[in-house]
Amino acid sequence: MNSWIRRLVENGRQTVLASPPEAWGLAGVAWAGLLAAAAIVLEYGFGQAPCALCLTQRLLVLLAGLTALLGFAHNPRLGVYPLAMAVAALAGGGFSIRHLYLLSPFAGEVSSCGVDFAYMVAAYPLMDILEKMTMGTGECADQSAAIPALALLGFVGLLALAVAHWRSR
Repeated sequence: MNSWIRRLVENGRQTVLASPPEAWGLAGVAWAGLLAAAAIVLEYGFGQAPCALCLTQRLLVLLAGLTALLGFAHNPRLGVYPLAMAVAALAGGGFSIRHLYLLSPFAGEVSSCGVDFAYMVAAYPLMDILEKMTMGTGECADQSAAIPALALLGFVGLLALAVAHWRSR
């Protein structure tokens, strides 16, 4: 058992911040979990079907959370885990910016016709699916700008947590 958990169990008044790398790693796991849960609630609770870029952003949130969880479980003081989490957060932020660009009036005319993502998975080759997941489809331009904007804020939060984790080593 980690020494900070042992101290927490022995002395109920001591906080988790007794060992910052562990605390920052746990915060990264919690933040990524919260973002993933929010995406699930938007999809199933409010009927907001995710487009290809939304799914890419969701995968990158899960990757950042998994990286933080592995770092927390293995060795929170290693710098490779917060670095990988930061890379996933930067990539996710880039896809959020791309999504916001497709929703902007500057994007020009994005083709709004096309098949949905479930049909693409069933019928298209893998490379075409990956292209649609990174470049976006007409579905991406039909959504509200609030979702990718909130995702961008979430990725900024993940990046801040990764930097704080890296600096606390």
